[in-house]
Amino acid sequence: MRSFLLHVVPVLMGLAAAPGAAGTGVRDPTWSPDGRQLAVSVLDQIWTVSPRGELSAALAKWPDKKPAVERDPAWSADGRWIVFAADRGEGFDLFMVDRGGGAPTRLTFLPGDERWPSWTPDGRVVFAHHAIDQWDLYILDAAGAGPGAPPTPVPLGKTSDDEMQPRVSRDGTRLAFASTRDVLPGDIDIWVTALPGRSEIADPQGTTPEGDTGEGATVIERARRVLRAGGADQYPSWAPDGSRLAFFATRQGVGSVWIANVAPPNGRTSQPSSTEPAVPDVARQESLPREYPEAPPVLLSRDGGQPAWSPDGRTIMVADAPGAGLAYNGNPLRTRDEPPPLFTLGRAYRLRALPAPRAPDEGVVSIATSRPASRARWLFAFDRVWETLRSLYYAEPPTAAAWQALAARYRPRAAEARSEPELEAVVDAMIDEQPLVRQQVTSDHTIVVSAHPLASQAGVGVLASGGNIVDAAIAVSFALGVVEPDASGIGGDGMALLYLRGMSRPTLIDFKDQSPSHATLDNPKILRDDRLVSDGPAAANVPGVVAGMDSLFKKYGSGNVTWARLLEPAIEYAEDGVVLDASLPTTIATARPIIEKYTETARIFLPNGSVPASGARFVNRDYASTLRTLAIEGARSFYEGSIGKRIADDMAEQGGLINGADLAQYRALERAPLHGRYRGHAVWTAAPPVASGAALIEMLQILGHYDPRDGATFRHDADYLHYAIEARKVRDPMRHVADPARWTVEVDEHLTDAHAKLLFRTIRRDRASRFTDGGADIEREQDVAGADESGLGRGTTAFVVADTAGNMIVVTQTLSTWGGSFYVSKGLGFLYNNHVKSYRTRSGAYGQLLPLTRSSTTNAVSLVFERDDRTRPLLGVAAAGNQWILPSVFQTIAGVIDGGLSAQQAVEAPRFFVARDPSDPDRRAASVQIEDRFPRGVLTNLISRGHRFHKIGRKGELRYGYASAVIVDRQRGTVAGGADPRRSHAALAWEPSSSAPDGGAFGERALPLQGRDASLRRPLP
Repeated sequence: MRSFLLHVVPVLMGLAAAPGAAGTGVRDPTWSPDGRQLAVSVLDQIWTVSPRGELSAALAKWPDKKPAVERDPAWSADGRWIVFAADRGEGFDLFMVDRGGGAPTRLTFLPGDERWPSWTPDGRVVFAHHAIDQWDLYILDAAGAGPGAPPTPVPLGKTSDDEMQPRVSRDGTRLAFASTRDVLPGDIDIWVTALPGRSEIADPQGTTPEGDTGEGATVIERARRVLRAGGADQYPSWAPDGSRLAFFATRQGVGSVWIANVAPPNGRTSQPSSTEPAVPDVARQESLPREYPEAPPVLLSRDGGQPAWSPDGRTIMVADAPGAGLAYNGNPLRTRDEPPPLFTLGRAYRLRALPAPRAPDEGVVSIATSRPASRARWLFAFDRVWETLRSLYYAEPPTAAAWQALAARYRPRAAEARSEPELEAVVDAMIDEQPLVRQQVTSDHTIVVSAHPLASQAGVGVLASGGNIVDAAIAVSFALGVVEPDASGIGGDGMALLYLRGMSRPTLIDFKDQSPSHATLDNPKILRDDRLVSDGPAAANVPGVVAGMDSLFKKYGSGNVTWARLLEPAIEYAEDGVVLDASLPTTIATARPIIEKYTETARIFLPNGSVPASGARFVNRDYASTLRTLAIEGARSFYEGSIGKRIADDMAEQGGLINGADLAQYRALERAPLHGRYRGHAVWTAAPPVASGAALIEMLQILGHYDPRDGATFRHDADYLHYAIEARKVRDPMRHVADPARWTVEVDEHLTDAHAKLLFRTIRRDRASRFTDGGADIEREQDVAGADESGLGRGTTAFVVADTAGNMIVVTQTLSTWGGSFYVSKGLGFLYNNHVKSYRTRSGAYGQLLPLTRSSTTNAVSLVFERDDRTRPLLGVAAAGNQWILPSVFQTIAGVIDGGLSAQQAVEAPRFFVARDPSDPDRRAASVQIEDRFPRGVLTNLISRGHRFHKIGRKGELRYGYASAVIVDRQRGTVAGGADPRRSHAALAWEPSSSAPDGGAFGERALPLQGRDASLRRPLP
């Protein structure tokens, strides 16, 4: 191995660092008790390293020589042993190894994962265990552990929240840990509790995670919070005297390291005197306050990472972490596999030593360890990337063989790599050849693309019954409310963009929701901590979906099928239940603290008090009953009939604002869509009250003045990607767009090509710009990456139905955030939107909260017509996913027009989102979030121009923005669908000559109301 380097680095390197800069792949630092060494995970292998960066040896000598993912080392108090977590292919277990290395001894044999061990001075190990749906803390006695004599883990209590990353104070009297208790979704706080001694924790015979006796419950329940703050506080590290904790904090997407005071209220540290017992009285702990007195934490470093406090108290070692993950935005949790510590753009996975504490980053020293030049470790990293993508996308035919063939081609090249950049180049080349996750589905007649296969099947069934594309879209809309209830439903709103052959132009059906008549800023029901409420009955606007579908049915439906027929699939799905994939359980798990606040919501979405698992059957018979009433009584029953009365009565009783008069006055509206052009193609899109349509046209027309090479794609052409990024930055803020019934809307200038040309001329080819304003867009979710105060991104769904005759409908509907208000009226079964919080609170502002005002949140339903032909649609596209909606639609259109991509290729192409950097005080700097599927060379080129990137997700993962698209091929007489694999999208084809349409990516035939998915809906036994 090469010799170490020691050098002082600039205080801030940021994500603009060249991707080719040498890294170390270091995580999980922990000091030996004598302070002479650290144990670290280097490329997911446990090594010891000197404080100056000299690596000594890899510790674990596995008898079968099979590599493992090794994490979370911790030294025993006597310095002899190191316990760590290792995944050898069946999840993480705890192992113990001599400090000099050798064969590890396995300590845990539990189902699930064990992580983050921490020793007590008397030889016990505290750790976190994850079996099914949460992390809980356990303790075991490692003294005397050996082959054939594994210690018995004992629970330290069990709450309904995640408790993780435990750290025992040096004297063993207290335990710090990270927890999701009593926080908003996405937040994590650090808590401290007394750790009982050996005699104070019962060791029930046979106690396991499945047999928790509750003996240790008081240990966790009596914990005190260190600091209440929005964001994630993690990885606590004790000062040696127990008076302070260092921790890794993420605030608004920016990582940093802080130090907080955790001295007991009497001012003593945790070091006992010679006359005091080593372990505090747990009963005395019960009288202590639930939170520490407010004392400002101290900023140690502006860059985030895992801290480790030295035994002498003088130094804090930090292993820099990659950019913070984004707020939950509907991305299903399909795997818990962690990517290898490679392929980052900043100085992540490097060690820094900081004096403890001084002014932020004062005296920082970069510890550059030499990375072990091991062919096995390079191959192990390559294999982990390949295997993760295989498990996500390529486990089944027909793509499994193609993915296996790529491994055979690129694995030998990975073994020859001599550096991380060389290895990443090999991985990038393999990912560049990724097979499509969903097969392209084409039809000689009609395509239905939606966010769920059962919803698409509902539309196909209606087509088979004689309905047209509008009838099919209505069936899809109602079905999605059942099978994807966290994204949309009859408690939400949306827009539909429709073109039927013979129309002079498309038409826009606006069924955006309205604020209730009592939604005023002086109404205390809608304010919580001086902010508009984001959950509960008071957060709901008057829903518009039912009125929107009714308007479409009455004016544009075929007349061949009844209103009741269009609701049949949704009723059946709700009544009989559907088998869940990972999408809905992820939302429920993320939002559980909010769901538990509302009895009806918890009854439906937390059956038996638990988060339903992927593969479980989800039944909602209340929703079925509501839909059945709607089918019998008609759409106006929702607004003026029996359903409307139940809504109004429940709102009055539970503190909501919607009343009977609000419901009765609601109507869907028909508007003219906005119009622009992109490279000779007419583009039609959403009109006010939303601003995203005008923003889309302006960005397209700016980019239209750049002349890309033939077949250019953002993935491979740095110049093209540069101009696309810059088009977002230089476009105008949409300050004067809101409900046209309330404000004078100003969008005309944004739609002119002359204005776009002026904006294009401000772009410099060799330099990245800053935003031209400080973030005053009316659509606030388009400005800053992350979620609102609820901790959840905006939840939406999008679908397209089109035929070869040139008829096309594109629909986006939403509840606002994922799960909306998380409120369900008793007996009705559906979730309401939470759009009340989307309005502005400044008097006189466009989009201010006023009574009976339509919301202005993002909707980008779009139709693109053939070049120089305004009568023939070429592409219909819409997307879901919060701030990713607009870029997803923009990039899909560019991919089809400029790159010549198919619908499926365009939907699966790598995505990027130009966000405002939350670390920039004036909000003018940009941080470009990218799926990690862009080649290193392209990013290096753009970084040299001043762009800053934030990779999201795993290498090769399709992560954000959930699009549906259809392309009409006039010459071939076919339509082709693009279904997004980032969630559960499905494209299904219908041919009038066959009762069994093409099932496409799902490999089977889709029958009207029966066939391949019948098993998903069979009645419960």
